[in-house]
Amino acid sequence: MDIAEGKTLGKSDVSKFGRNPDCDQAASTTAVPVGRDVWDGGIAGATAWVPPTAARIHAIISSNDEDGGAGGDTGALTMRVFGLDAAYALQQEDVTLNGTTTGNTAKSYTMIYRMRCLTFGSAGRNLGAITATAASDGTVTAKITADMNQTLMAIYQIPAGMVGKVTAWRGDLLKAGGAAKFANFHLMSMEFGAGWRVRDSASVASDGNNSFEHCYVSYKSLEAKEYVKSVANPSADAQDCGSGFDITLIKV
Repeated sequence: MDIAEGKTLGKSDVSKFGRNPDCDQAASTTAVPVGRDVWDGGIAGATAWVPPTAARIHAIISSNDEDGGAGGDTGALTMRVFGLDAAYALQQEDVTLNGTTTGNTAKSYTMIYRMRCLTFGSAGRNLGAITATAASDGTVTAKITADMNQTLMAIYQIPAGMVGKVTAWRGDLLKAGGAAKFANFHLMSMEFGAGWRVRDSASVASDGNNSFEHCYVSYKSLEAKEYVKSVANPSADAQDCGSGFDITLIKV
């Protein structure tokens, strides 16, 4: 509670949660065969999350022209971008949306870990899918699915000058028709310049809905600039998988 209220010097909490309502089964030929990244950019198949190769300006665009800052637009008007700069320090900015016309961020990001809509027209939500695409790389770093008003991505990178302690990890599987299904979940991390490795695993079976939660007594440690994410591997394509984790950040 003291950390959440900002009473503990040099410590802060971050909660990351994601959902992929159309998560496919991972094939053995994929780069990370243990599962699919749990994020809204992976909807409708198996799109993996790929970080920019360097700090990049990002192009922001919606699939619906009503998501714009012009007078009379009914969807999302402005949003806030949260990420890391070229030195991997935390930064954020507010962006005015321009519907289906591309607008660029003023700042460059090595990673965008969250976007959140701020102001709205009469609809009170983003009417289209809003994406942030890294210049030069052409990779979609973050996406807000229509009607969600925020990214749903169980992906994060520890800022420079900090270490992270994973305090909890969770996931769930919603039955998507037919016979009972199951899904394997993995908590994965990648030290800066290294490769992905599994840090924990869990499985859930479902003839309805089912979930798991691991609350760690011995926290899982993450170094500065280390990536962490949740992946899911369901037993069939087009399954609805969600996952998330909590991290305490400590300045070093």
